[in-house]
Amino acid sequence: PICSSHLSSRRAARISLLAFPPTAAAKMAKSKNHTGHNQIYKNHRNGIKKTRRPRQMSMRGMNCRFIRNQAFAKRGMKCTPEEKEERLAAQKEAQKRIEEKKKVEKEQRLKELQK
Repeated sequence: PICSSHLSSRRAARISLLAFPPTAAAKMAKSKNHTGHNQIYKNHRNGIKKTRRPRQMSMRGMNCRFIRNQAFAKRGMKCTPEEKEERLAAQKEAQKRIEEKKKVEKEQRLKELQK
């Protein structure tokens, strides 16, 4: 068709492709599937921010029996200031009893070791 001796090699290749369109069997395989060109620039335009931490942890995927028990326990902890004082007093008394019990057990163990 056209003499390619006077044309640049690129232009000659383009003209030859136009003159003889490729058939379905002769098509070249696509070589480039993806590029990250310009993506870093675009991401930094708005700044890369840290993700916001949730205020309350998600219960999704947790053991449902545990969650149910936890809810009942939270409701059981609700009380008035008077009840809170009573609970603290009862807790201290229980702690004293346990300490006395431990003391007695320790004395018994020491006696057994001395025998």
